[in-house]
Amino acid sequence: MTKILAVSLPLFLLLAITPAKSFSPVLPTDNEELFRGKPEKFYMYTDRDFEGVKSRPWQGGSYGFTRNPQRVDGKVLATKFHEGIDVSPLRRNTSGEPLDEIRAIESGRVVHVSNEAKDSNYGKLVVIEHQVGDTPVYSVYAHLAAIDVHHGQNIKQGGRVGRLGYTGEGLNQRRAHLHLEVALLWHDQFASWHSANFPSPNKHGLYNGINLMGLDIAGFYLAQRQDSSLTLPQFVRRQEPFFSVRIPESPHFQLPRRYPWLVKGNPAGARSWLVSFTAPGFPVLIEPSIEPASAPRVARVAPAKFPYAKLTRGLIDGPRDQPRLGKSGHKLINLLSWDPATRPEPRPQRGLSVDAANRKFPPSNE
Repeated sequence: MTKILAVSLPLFLLLAITPAKSFSPVLPTDNEELFRGKPEKFYMYTDRDFEGVKSRPWQGGSYGFTRNPQRVDGKVLATKFHEGIDVSPLRRNTSGEPLDEIRAIESGRVVHVSNEAKDSNYGKLVVIEHQVGDTPVYSVYAHLAAIDVHHGQNIKQGGRVGRLGYTGEGLNQRRAHLHLEVALLWHDQFASWHSANFPSPNKHGLYNGINLMGLDIAGFYLAQRQDSSLTLPQFVRRQEPFFSVRIPESPHFQLPRRYPWLVKGNPAGARSWLVSFTAPGFPVLIEPSIEPASAPRVARVAPAKFPYAKLTRGLIDGPRDQPRLGKSGHKLINLLSWDPATRPEPRPQRGLSVDAANRKFPPSNE
């Protein structure tokens, strides 16, 4: 479990300006078509049936809003967010089984292993923690056929993690792939938040997909390929914010301490925090403020032609001239400042079925 330490202001500020430790990830398999400008050979396609037209777009395997097209205001809009990248296999045996080895993209420590394919639609998965500027970043390897590491194991960059597969709901041999994410962690008291918000058991503990927010790892691969000195914090801060939420100051708001490189400004005397996110909800900037806030509220949203709920996974809702936090947005902000001491009684368990709380991205028509 990641520990949040109480630190003095000078150390806090020092962390914010200290250069990040090197994070120069390698690709997780031998598939290097991303670097050759052939994304159609790098990403695993999705099966699409839209308005009676069947297709297999490779874009469905890339990061971002790439799935579930809908007609919105006369335009076709992809409404489902894919939080990682799906890497196609290069090798199969005569029976069609994928043979590709999965390797650690960077040195780190294995913090979670799930050999139970039915515990989520990730299938068999591994989570590795990496240190970037003394802050934790996590790589997730999902849909594995076999796992060759154990919890607590230190692993070097390029070390074998397992074998590519198609475990998890909605996959088959034809669409076997590696789902890779690189993510930040929301809160180290996630378990109690989950108990208060979902009836089913949390089968992945701290590393439940809801508690990990994936960044554009393919974008980072390509950007660092162009500029080898580019750090992950620099890449994150380059991302264009889509909306900002002002939240009350709270000792339970962990992001500024866990990721001080997101912070701009002096946190001393802060009475609220202005947190800026990309459209799907990745944090790119945290600004301390002396402006008081009694409750979370939307501070600003970029102009948009489409309904905010369609562009933000429901994080932002409401009319264009009066945007507000949507249901998903309220849940996210609640998690960010979660105080386990004030949690309500856990809901009664309803069997051992896997629900949306253990699914990173629920099944869809793709």
